[in-house]
Amino acid sequence: MTTANLKAFVIGPIGDKEAADGTLARVAYEEGVQILEEVIIPACTAFGIEAVRADMIAKTGEIPEQIFRHLRDAPVVIADLTGANPNVMYELGLRHTTGKLTVQIGEKGRLPFDVAAIRTIMFKRTEAGLVQARKDLAKVIGANLDSGGDPVTATRVWFETSRTEMTESAIVEASDQAEGENSEEDAPGFLELIAETEIASQSLAQTMTAATTITEDIARVYSEATESVRQADARGGGAAARLALANRTASDLGGPALRLEIVAGDYAQTVARIEPGLKYLLERLAEDPKQIAEAPEFPKQMRALVTAAASTVEGALAMGSNAAEIGKASKSLRQVGRRLAASFKKMAETSGRVAGWRQLLDQLPVTENVSTQGKEP
Repeated sequence: MTTANLKAFVIGPIGDKEAADGTLARVAYEEGVQILEEVIIPACTAFGIEAVRADMIAKTGEIPEQIFRHLRDAPVVIADLTGANPNVMYELGLRHTTGKLTVQIGEKGRLPFDVAAIRTIMFKRTEAGLVQARKDLAKVIGANLDSGGDPVTATRVWFETSRTEMTESAIVEASDQAEGENSEEDAPGFLELIAETEIASQSLAQTMTAATTITEDIARVYSEATESVRQADARGGGAAARLALANRTASDLGGPALRLEIVAGDYAQTVARIEPGLKYLLERLAEDPKQIAEAPEFPKQMRALVTAAASTVEGALAMGSNAAEIGKASKSLRQVGRRLAASFKKMAETSGRVAGWRQLLDQLPVTENVSTQGKEP
């Protein structure tokens, strides 16, 4: 791969340059700059690659949209996971869906435990430690620039034609052929099916968590806008002041609206992809409940997912209604309100679909009773 004009997009804690000395925001800014300037930029420069961070984007336009485009399109993304910043983790998750080269680094002792299984360059924040981190990063970039590196497990599952993506009839046909043509060794067993479904359910749970975070951000914008209007009215600002606040609120909602559109679409697509295989699996378990003993926690995990999904339906519908109502205030709010309402509607419909899985789960026997079946006293 030629590295002429090649850029690496950097995600990590940015902090606040203008924050007071000693504050967490100021420390995060200084630490982020240190890693960028002493580790990332030198390692990239060695290959003629320009390292670009979100706060270095000079192009005009909505910042969140530009970040998402870089995450999607950049040939290389370097993620500093120090401190497990929620925005960074969210952006990293989006990036992993592309299958492109993504290099993770982080300070020892300050990494999120849930990325421990993914290869990460860990460093100590000392002079020697940063030098070693720079060498390690350059080595990884050089070794994987042409190939794009090995995708993480989640990415492989995302792009593979999973068994759970088959239609119910296709799975049944495959199972019948396996039994009829002595190819039983190639047919997925209960554990394989359950493992794949567990991975998918974890993805759904993460998606719902992301949606909750975005909803909280939207609620915060609403709350701040309400307070600003109250203060403006107290000063006698009138309609002009309210319009200015409405336009500012619409701008503040633009980022969360875009993120929610992505999450809602991902949520719906994931459910549509795994539902046929999940229904088939649950029907097989209902017919042969002894198999549940091989994965006794599976029904409990699925019930927890179904319960969580069911609990979000009413809230999503309410948020969608609020977005549509707030949109009546101004043209700018109407535009973003429509986007939010559509996304919340999609979230509610998808959660309702997941909640419907309870009927299949209710056909399964209680796990504790099943786990002892077939055992000799």
